[in-house]
Amino acid sequence: MSRKGTKIAKNVFLYFVVTANILAALLLLVSAYSDRVPPETAMIFSYLGLIFPFICLLNLLFFIYWMFIRKRVFMLIGLVALVLCWNPVSNYFPIHFRTSVPKENVIKVLTYNVMSFAYTDHTKEEPNQIVQYIAESGADIVCMQEYLVFARGENRLTAKKLDKALSMYPYSSVVRQKKLEYGVAVYSKYPIITSRKIKYPSEYNGSAIFSLDVNGKTLTLINNHLESFKLTMEDKGHYSDFVTGADLETFDGLRGTIQQKLGPAFLIRARQARVVADEISKNKSDYLLVCGDFNDTPISYAHRKIQGSLLDAFAETGNGPGTTYNQNYFWFRIDKILHSTNMEAYNCTVDKVKYSDHYPVWCYLRLN
Repeated sequence: MSRKGTKIAKNVFLYFVVTANILAALLLLVSAYSDRVPPETAMIFSYLGLIFPFICLLNLLFFIYWMFIRKRVFMLIGLVALVLCWNPVSNYFPIHFRTSVPKENVIKVLTYNVMSFAYTDHTKEEPNQIVQYIAESGADIVCMQEYLVFARGENRLTAKKLDKALSMYPYSSVVRQKKLEYGVAVYSKYPIITSRKIKYPSEYNGSAIFSLDVNGKTLTLINNHLESFKLTMEDKGHYSDFVTGADLETFDGLRGTIQQKLGPAFLIRARQARVVADEISKNKSDYLLVCGDFNDTPISYAHRKIQGSLLDAFAETGNGPGTTYNQNYFWFRIDKILHSTNMEAYNCTVDKVKYSDHYPVWCYLRLN
């Protein structure tokens, strides 16, 4: 090829890469603010919010490419996109150093999807790892989802065995789901005054509102287990296969899962989130705490609707992406601790212990 032909080819390739980078930057901008749009209005925005971290990675690769070939002027595309999306990006991937925790007016809160305690008994000889973790956590308030104990059974985890193992929590309350024995539970070192289920349509998930007396002040606590995608092992296998080695066959299987499972779940969670948000708006207590398994990412309509004016403890004090689901390459932060502005969070942490399919999340909160 002649020099002129080579130069033309290089210019065409450069034009193609610049165009692709601009499109990726625009996609980042749309996905970063996709949580403003209800899924009923346009479902595509819910999917864009779900893949937000991958869009971030794509833009980062473009930035590294321009830096590597020393075309620094085109690095401005990525920098402008980052500035415009700074709040969503920094909330999704916060960077904070651990700080000292005040000694007064501080409580430690733990939220944990316990996966029915892995259907494992708890004995002195063979302790249940999830139960043991909670007992040794030092938390003052524990919010559990997918809570399940058995009424009786020699080799089963019963309520009596669990209460004995968690005797450091003199107060507890369990709100069960309509069609199942499991539900959401709160174990507390502070008195639980009232508890009730938050009514919204769901066969397998649910939320409950609790009122606690914390040193003479009223703390309202909402424990959530929002609608899941109800993915089967086959569905998760399609996703895992696609992540590890994408091809046409695995994409077809994944596309079927997306059409049948993801879309309906987005719609159900949106309705549930609006009900929970309404409960939050009516709250008049001294402090408000909202915890649990949202089954949705920090950039999602459900998360944004529930959070409202509350603060996200991990976004405020955590570090990194904070992935809380630990199976099948689903690298998302779906377990949350949100709190009212008169509470100050410290050192929110995702504990990487694989006793459940979720990692536990905890933080310290100072009650101002």
